[in-house]
Amino acid sequence: MSLRRFSRVLLLAGGAALLAAAGYAYGLRASPPQALGPSAVDIGFAQFMRSHHDQAIVMTEILLADRSSKLAGMASAMQAAQLIEIGQMKGWLLLWDKPLLPASDSMDWMLLGQQPPSEALNRYLIACRNSPGGMPGLATAEELQRLRTLQGDERDRLFLQLMVKHHQGGLPMAQFAVDNARLPAVRLLAAQMVVEQTQEMATMALMARRASPVQ
Repeated sequence: MSLRRFSRVLLLAGGAALLAAAGYAYGLRASPPQALGPSAVDIGFAQFMRSHHDQAIVMTEILLADRSSKLAGMASAMQAAQLIEIGQMKGWLLLWDKPLLPASDSMDWMLLGQQPPSEALNRYLIACRNSPGGMPGLATAEELQRLRTLQGDERDRLFLQLMVKHHQGGLPMAQFAVDNARLPAVRLLAAQMVVEQTQEMATMALMARRASPVQ
């Protein structure tokens, strides 16, 4: 590895650590000790969405490893936003004295809402149980390896396809937290994710259609 490339890797790693730390500090400030403690929904959302974000960071890191990508600006912005959110959720979990990651892949905490589960929620939970990673939309190890090996426009197209699916798989979880989380800070972050990821998904879907080769 050249000195220049090594320096860039160090800068990226340092920047990621700073963003996560900033989110962590904000998470601590946003959730001061209070009589109203987190519910199972607050905890489940923070644990599972944090895990879900982890894969998005992996995908953006793969794409950003080569500066030639036409999606570098979008991927960098997405990575920065999700690193801050990871830091917030980690801060909450530490404040609540809860594990940073869930003990299992079970999404049954989404059965603990204020209303009986809707037909759409039941379909989502069935999809979760049938998904190897515990949530629909997560990229497989084979898809991530293919993303690493492709180059240029082909890699960009695959990144868009995988990230759209990734967002689609996470949005129902975020919306559930908007509707059912106990703590205002958790509901606020979940609502922010719904808005941001819905916009990103529409943008990426349009970019993917434009980037598709003419048949």
